[in-house]
Amino acid sequence: MAFDLNEKPWYVALITGLILGIVFFFVMNSYVFKPIRSDITNVNAEIEKLNTEIRKGRAAKRNLPKLEEDIRNLSVELDRLRRILPTRRETDTLLKKLKQLAEIGHFEILRFTPKPFIDRDFYWEWPIDVALRGTYHELGLFFDRLSRFSRIINVSSLSIKAYRHRGSDYTIQANFTQQTFIYKEDTQPNGPGGGQ
Repeated sequence: MAFDLNEKPWYVALITGLILGIVFFFVMNSYVFKPIRSDITNVNAEIEKLNTEIRKGRAAKRNLPKLEEDIRNLSVELDRLRRILPTRRETDTLLKKLKQLAEIGHFEILRFTPKPFIDRDFYWEWPIDVALRGTYHELGLFFDRLSRFSRIINVSSLSIKAYRHRGSDYTIQANFTQQTFIYKEDTQPNGPGGGQ
């Protein structure tokens, strides 16, 4: 049985066309256009995300020369701080400096004995027992020169005794502990600087 619209009034054809159009619209909207709109929304969100990343990248590129300058300045500052608080013990350097100070100040070094490290939060304390002979004036100059050393060196447990020996210019013998400090870059079980 065929449905012939030619035999029906005009409004039946119109209603049938409208019904078919609405059904076609809902079918096309549900199965074709809705997934396309969803894809378009996702692509637009991805584009916006990429545009945000591009803006951040461009801002970082503009700041790159300043960041490189900051890195250079911080590297110089780190080098300066490492001279004050080195990352290894530098026994030879300390001994040479002490000998130089003794020669300049007319001292006789009797003892230079490094002691075990004392572990602190972010550094090691390194005590070194020192004994020397000289004069009061030269001892004061010695401590003054020691204080100008680029590395931090504290002097503690100072004891001074009179020293009289025939044919000697020395008038005192000083015993003290000089403490220096070593920054912990990485924790090592045997103390800083490995085998140095």
